[in-house]
Amino acid sequence: MPSGKRQTILRGRLEGEVPPHFSERILSFDLAASQFYSELKARARVSGEAIGTADGYIAATAAANALVVASPLEAAGLKVINSWSR
Repeated sequence: MPSGKRQTILRGRLEGEVPPHFSERILSFDLAASQFYSELKARARVSGEAIGTADGYIAATAAANALVVASPLEAAGLKVINSWSR
C-alpha cells in the first residue's frame, strides 16, 4: 500500500485494535527460541533436511515454550502433529 493518509489510518487501527485481542496468545522470539532455532537449523543441515526461515522461527518458538507444532514437516527431531498424513 502506498504511503499516505489511508495507510497511516489503517496502520494505527491495526496496531491499536488487534494486539489487545491477542496479547495473551502472542509468543515472542526470545533468547530461548533463538537457541532452539540455531540447534534446529544445525540438526536439519546435518540430516540433509531443509527448513525455511519462517518455519524455523515458528518451530523454535514452539519448542522454547514446550508446545507441539502442527505441520507436515518432521524435521530435526521436532515434536509435531502431522494432520496431513494418514
